[in-house]
Amino acid sequence: MQLSAFTLALTLAASAMAAPAPRDAPGPSGTLVQPQGGADWDNTGGFGLGHVVYQGVDQDYHNSQGVTHVKTHHIDISLQLEADVNRNIVLAQGLAPDSNNVVDVQFQVPIGYGGPTGEYRLIIEETQLGTTPGFPIPITFRSAAPLIQVSAGPTP
Repeated sequence: MQLSAFTLALTLAASAMAAPAPRDAPGPSGTLVQPQGGADWDNTGGFGLGHVVYQGVDQDYHNSQGVTHVKTHHIDISLQLEADVNRNIVLAQGLAPDSNNVVDVQFQVPIGYGGPTGEYRLIIEETQLGTTPGFPIPITFRSAAPLIQVSAGPTP
């Protein structure tokens, strides 16, 4: 059976738009190297930097969905106020790892003096590319959420 170019393009487009596959069981995930839980991101004076180092994965893995290999495609980073889980601050989205499968990024802390300082969950959401016999599928999950402190004093 031959597929027309239009049918083939439509099939590829539909698979690319597929929702991320849920995991049927725990699988391999990257590791948050920095910061560790309890870290303090100090934004006194408005020039504080947050630093995240994340080691991704690139390894064989087999599951009931037919996945045979997973590789970290990108991570998203956000802060979630511990006292109010409805308050999320997106720090970065779509950060792809380098050739060593590491994401190493710094960014300005977006919470200033008078803002909601205090305890935050640093949410790392990883998206992996799962290789299957048919076509690759995205696998997305929360891989880390350490509790960190965000502080900010008045400009000296």
